[in-house]
Amino acid sequence: APRAAVSGGVPEGMKTSESYSNLQQISPETTGTLGAGTMSSRSRPVTGVVLLEEVQETGQKGTPFVSAELVLDGGVAATATFQAEYPLNRGMFYDVEVRNPAGDGAFLQVMPLPEGKSITEVDDKFFTRAIFSTEGRFGAYGSPTDVKVVASERGAMRSLEVVFSALSPGQQEVPRRALVAAMQPAGATDVVMLVGGSTGSRWKESQPLLRKMASSFRIARVRSTSIKRKSKNDYRFEEQGGLNERKDDSIF
Repeated sequence: APRAAVSGGVPEGMKTSESYSNLQQISPETTGTLGAGTMSSRSRPVTGVVLLEEVQETGQKGTPFVSAELVLDGGVAATATFQAEYPLNRGMFYDVEVRNPAGDGAFLQVMPLPEGKSITEVDDKFFTRAIFSTEGRFGAYGSPTDVKVVASERGAMRSLEVVFSALSPGQQEVPRRALVAAMQPAGATDVVMLVGGSTGSRWKESQPLLRKMASSFRIARVRSTSIKRKSKNDYRFEEQGGLNERKDDSIF
């Protein structure tokens, strides 16, 4: 049965972001923006996330421990976790995202690596191209501009700090900053990224919490799966009447 509506009347169970590129396809009656730093009424970002089950949150409601079961390329399912400093957002506009009323927030994004490459072999532009595309979280009104990596660390986790400008509904450039924590789960041919950010004017206040979330990001568990990273294999797809491919998989 379909899931009950959550706050704001938005049904929780909906197709993954791979299924839609425009909010009009999901909710034609929706108008107006959804708040500073969030998805616009014009588009739903493509995060590449395909969920095996509902995102889990434990602990305090305002600062939950978040756990998400992801399907990845390479025959891998992975549990991505982080300690959130903001409430978890649920509903058809979100895959895995936490955000406060001021628009500071963080979200998970999955991106396939170039064939034959590992996370240690790609340059910083691989990450910035994925995160700051027109279809991405910050591209609702056009591709972000003036993208500059101001700090980058390589290791088991790739870490980047980026400054950029995002376009507002009125096509004004809004200075923003983002922190990226990226990992390649064992056996996967994708990277999983936790991307946190705020406006430039809020950076001083938000930076400590965003860094705290980034440092808590983990791939807690990895296991083999026959499920493919396709939108129709997202648990939300089946709950909305789609035909789900998953059957007799090793993870269940």
